[in-house]
Amino acid sequence: MAITSALLNGGWVPDFIIRRRIRKLIQQRLDEETMHGGQPDYTAGILQAMRSGPVAIHTEAANEQHYELPPPFFREVLGSQMKYSCCYWDDHTKTLDMAEEAALSLTIQRAGLQDGMRILELGCGWGSLTLAMARRFPDARITAVSNSAPQRQYIQNRCVAEGIDNVRIITADMNEFTPDKQYDRVVSVEMFEHMRNWETLLQRIHSWLKPDGKLFIHIFTHKRFTYFYEYKDETDWMSKYFFTGGIMPSESLMSELN
Repeated sequence: MAITSALLNGGWVPDFIIRRRIRKLIQQRLDEETMHGGQPDYTAGILQAMRSGPVAIHTEAANEQHYELPPPFFREVLGSQMKYSCCYWDDHTKTLDMAEEAALSLTIQRAGLQDGMRILELGCGWGSLTLAMARRFPDARITAVSNSAPQRQYIQNRCVAEGIDNVRIITADMNEFTPDKQYDRVVSVEMFEHMRNWETLLQRIHSWLKPDGKLFIHIFTHKRFTYFYEYKDETDWMSKYFFTGGIMPSESLMSELN
């Protein structure tokens, strides 16, 4: 396996072979989940594992794997807004920049954001939504949380460059984060997949909201299966190198929580 990794890192493996291997690994995962994923005891075990753990696990691994990489790396693969989550493509979308803008606008619309609100964003990434909210709602007060110091510095630099003064960036581990205010909206885009104990986190978020406040969550899902990204062997590339401690939620997972 060390030889294989060396060949991959050196760019010696043709793209069609890599794609074929990825498809095989995906099919293996689907076969495994199909075998036991529909069993009630298995689903109950997943929920119990989530409830018994901390809010987040392997937080340092997440930083090492991607959050602490420098911004120039991400400029090579992301759009101009540095959106580190799903984009929105419809029949009229022609570029990545357009897809980023469409997704940001859709999030703002569905979260029911308005100027003058106090907004908390959990898992702000490189600040695409943070900055979009700040530009659109200059009288809103926005607090954005990330566990990455480079991300905080990048967003702060963007705010200075654009003259944005209604954003506060906090670097924090979600296991320990507690805000000192209540909010009209809490917004989270593709952060819950990095969390383990969703019920505890949701209970905490409830206490961070004003009486009429609302939570908006965007997650990616599998249509049928929930499973953890756990490293078992060298074939678990995603678990080892990119998503240690993460979870693939099913479409129904949120409704199965207490």
